[in-house]
Amino acid sequence: MELASQLAGELFELSMAVDRVGNAAAARIGINQTDLICLTLLSRRGPMSSGEVAAELGLTNAAISAMAARLEKHGYVTREIDPADRRRVLLRVEEEGAERAFALFDDVYQSMVELFGEYQERDLQTLAEILPRFRAILAGWT
Repeated sequence: MELASQLAGELFELSMAVDRVGNAAAARIGINQTDLICLTLLSRRGPMSSGEVAAELGLTNAAISAMAARLEKHGYVTREIDPADRRRVLLRVEEEGAERAFALFDDVYQSMVELFGEYQERDLQTLAEILPRFRAILAGWT
């Protein structure tokens, strides 16, 4: 159980380090960390309505509206009418803006790929199974 406690502590330390990186990266591109999280969400999932983003991030629709305005101002997203329901507005990532924003992480990403290359496939598979479960624990707590 000692190793399990050590790993749990390391994951908390990791989450704090990720938080610091997110804050620093967001500041470099003129937005805040929640805006960067929203940009990442939209990049991974595609266009979403303001309500969907609000539910996913645990924010109000008013907060999402302000966030969308900031992201749009900096060229990271656009707001458009949902063709399937003209009463809804979708937030869509501007590819050029997202590439510019996420380029900040290129070196870190490459370093992680190199680090993972030092491990056996079975070790990576175990980690690939654990991390989504860790994320689910955190998501269930919020």
